[in-house]
Amino acid sequence: MKKSTRLGQTACLILLLVCLFPRMLGNAVLPADLCADHGGRLVRIPANVSKVYTTTETGCFVAYALEPHSIIGWNRGLSPELEFAIDPQFHALPTVGTWDETFQTIQNEIIMEQKPDLVIHYASIDANNIALADAIEIALGIPTILVDNRLQALPEALRLLGQLLGKELRGQALAAFVENHLDRISSFQELQVNYAPVPVHIVSSQDPGHFDELLGLARMVEIPTWDNQPPLPDYVLIMPHSVADPYRSIEMDGHKRIYQVPAFPLNWLEPGSIFCLLGLEWLHSIAYPNSYGADLSYTYKAFMEVFFQKQITPELLDWTLRRSGISY
Repeated sequence: MKKSTRLGQTACLILLLVCLFPRMLGNAVLPADLCADHGGRLVRIPANVSKVYTTTETGCFVAYALEPHSIIGWNRGLSPELEFAIDPQFHALPTVGTWDETFQTIQNEIIMEQKPDLVIHYASIDANNIALADAIEIALGIPTILVDNRLQALPEALRLLGQLLGKELRGQALAAFVENHLDRISSFQELQVNYAPVPVHIVSSQDPGHFDELLGLARMVEIPTWDNQPPLPDYVLIMPHSVADPYRSIEMDGHKRIYQVPAFPLNWLEPGSIFCLLGLEWLHSIAYPNSYGADLSYTYKAFMEVFFQKQITPELLDWTLRRSGISY
């Protein structure tokens, strides 16, 4: 009787292990020093990450917002606009260059002198950037993590980098700030699902399609060219400094809704930039001025205070939004 009972217990234990074994495999915990990046790569992370090289300017400002002391330099020289957003003690950081799919201006000697613990490749998640992250890691001999630069992935990126930089609470707070704005915008967009996307034309040096992600989130579609035949764009958006004076010729074509894209301290429509959060709200504000209830000036001031600890004065607000088409 006892033998039969023991056999039964053994059989139940084996059955339980068989049922749990696949689940245990599926939930395998990575070693503490391994991190799965957004490209599915396993990266061995140093125990202490105090210095980072960011391969792109957009990634640099994400790292700066989380921990200014972590960045070893700027991808390019700071403009006067950027100097406003950056604390003076960081203005003199060296120019370390960029390494992405388009540019390779990286200053190897300077980077090696600074001895970063980690390289952050903040870029699109595709086969090219996965391969590029591998190549950067091999070339520099420094662990390299690929982080998704889409606006919708920004909360996840902030949480991940906050953990790596020892600023987990800061990362959580910034992620919550972004999520609140994206949720509010998403709720508004649900009311617009029965309307066709708003056609816009963008005067820019970039190729058509460059701004598709943000335009898609704003329920807009780019019309690259037109010859005064339908469909005509509802709005013409001018990139600052893209051409000398585009307004007169466009106005001669009969277009009156011509707006300059805000660009302080960086272009609000540049793909991958944290300033796209402002750009998305700006696009909604000009496309739906009577139904979109958000206050762009409030969002702008709150964004600069939360991410950069900078106060936007009334004069600076006026200068930034002067030709943006927004009443404030």
